[in-house]
This record gives sequence, structure tokens and C-alpha cells, in this order.
Amino acid sequence: METHLILKVLACIGSGIAMVTDMRTGLIFNWLTFPMMFLGWGLNLYFFGVNGFLLSFAATVLGIVLYMPFASIGAIGMGDVKLLGGIGAIAGSSFVVVVFLGASIIGIFHALFIQYLNYGKNWWGMLLASYMTGAFKEKNLDDGAEDKKKYKYYLGLDIFLASLAAIFLDFSIKF
Repeated sequence: METHLILKVLACIGSGIAMVTDMRTGLIFNWLTFPMMFLGWGLNLYFFGVNGFLLSFAATVLGIVLYMPFASIGAIGMGDVKLLGGIGAIAGSSFVVVVFLGASIIGIFHALFIQYLNYGKNWWGMLLASYMTGAFKEKNLDDGAEDKKKYKYYLGLDIFLASLAAIFLDFSIKF
């Protein structure tokens, strides 16, 4: 098996574990994200030498920088930010950019679907209200209807699906 494919699969496994913890607890833990970063740096150093380590470190920073603006306004958690950094550390900058773009596209439809599940025909108005008031930071809104089951949005799911897509659909971005 090709080394780059192994690294992509490892990054996908890490994002799969993150998806499970995110959906169970609402958190992506440091015990996962930091070892992903260290593992990525170590593997890239081993397979590709010092240049591989430097590129892996740069991909870590890139992954963190891509999600930091969203975390700074409270739209996502820091676990998501560190997860993208860990994915970059393991699989590299092209992979992390594809995962970021894929998760963003999947995330739009996922968020709209969650809004629809939670609010039915009122989903559009609730979506606008959520962004106008900043309530989106709570990951769901309370419209006073206690009999409705509230569904939450978990970015870990989108990141995992984008990681899978990045492996199997073989998207590539050349820098």
C-alpha cells in the first residue's frame, strides 16, 4: 500500500474517532487531537525525512488556520480546529484543504437539514433568527416547543465524511 494512502487512512480513522466522541459528548478531545499531530509529524519524519516533518508541521498550522476564524466567533469548538490540524499533520496540506472544503460543503446541507428537523416549516425563519441573534453558537435554538425533539449539529460528522470522500473520490489540489 502506498505511503500517502496509509497516511490518509490514518487521518480518516482519527476523524472517525473524533466523530464518535463529538456525537456522544459534544466534544473532540485533546487526548485524540494532540497525538494525531505528534503521530503525523513522526510518521512524516520517518517516511520523508526532515522535509516531510516540515511539510507536516506546515499542514498542521494550515489546518488550524482554516478553522480558527470560525472558532474565534464561537461558531465551532476548538476541538474541531485541533482535529483539522491533526488531519493536516498526518495526511498533508492538500488533504487538509480538501477535507476543509468538503466539510464546508457537506456542513451547509447538514446544518440546513438539522434546522428542518428541529423546526419543520419554520426552519428558514429560525435559521435567520439564529444568525441575527448569535444563537447559532448554542448549536440549536429553543422556540418554546418542548414536545419537539431537538437535533444538534456536529461538525465532527462532516469532517469524517469529507475525510472519507477525500480518500475514495481521490480529489487532489496541487500547490
